[in-house]
Amino acid sequence: MVTAHEQPDWSTDLTDSVWFHIGNYLSINDINRLSRTCVHLHTLFTSNDFWSYLIRVKFGTTVWRRFVKNSSILSNEISELASSTDAMTCRSKLIYSQLNKRQCISFADFSKVSFDNNRNYTTFTDSSSLNGEVLYVHDSIEFCYSLHIETTFKNILPGRYDVICRMKLDLPYMLGDTEFVAIAEQTNPSEIAFTRWTQDDFLSMYRCFNYDLSKANLWFYQRIGIVEIQGNERCNIYVSISNQDPTHAKHGLYLDYVELKLRLD
Repeated sequence: MVTAHEQPDWSTDLTDSVWFHIGNYLSINDINRLSRTCVHLHTLFTSNDFWSYLIRVKFGTTVWRRFVKNSSILSNEISELASSTDAMTCRSKLIYSQLNKRQCISFADFSKVSFDNNRNYTTFTDSSSLNGEVLYVHDSIEFCYSLHIETTFKNILPGRYDVICRMKLDLPYMLGDTEFVAIAEQTNPSEIAFTRWTQDDFLSMYRCFNYDLSKANLWFYQRIGIVEIQGNERCNIYVSISNQDPTHAKHGLYLDYVELKLRLD
């Protein structure tokens, strides 16, 4: 007869490889909660082997080699954790949580986005946006300005990233060249994201994503290009949208957010 103090460890009914596979379908919070159910799962889910496995499965062998095999990446964060109350957090788990974090900035978040001073920018409520509001560029005919919007992603892990902008259009009037740029703030950046649109480019995208029957303007995702952070240290990535033509009004542009997506190649 098994007493209350001799309860068997139910988690051992499954092999560790099965628990590794199950963990691939769980969030970090779910894994943390499950790890508190018994000693065996706590040991398993706080091991470097487990989180290293998740990195390899979710992000691929190339990313796994770069971040798990290179012990210098995130070394400072690990040192800080060792002296904190969360000292049990292993290195691979920290890397996994950073890789899993969505790097996204809303254009309607004026605490993270900067603008040129000679323009009034308008935000509109939109339930389909990242945080419930979008930035709308709409000049009157009487007042024409240049356009400059910029933001910075801070402390981004090394690697190559797709830079993607989510936007939609009314009938656009964006004469002159509109340039989308993203660059790592390093001494010699190796890969810079850059796209230049003319008024014809805006009109082409408008025709693709505007439906006359429903009068609906659809959101679309524009890839600006690829930006790379070299080396083993975190780095900021600067992003800007600019149009230097001050003689024509600019309107019809809704901006939701800009996002960095780590490339797995």
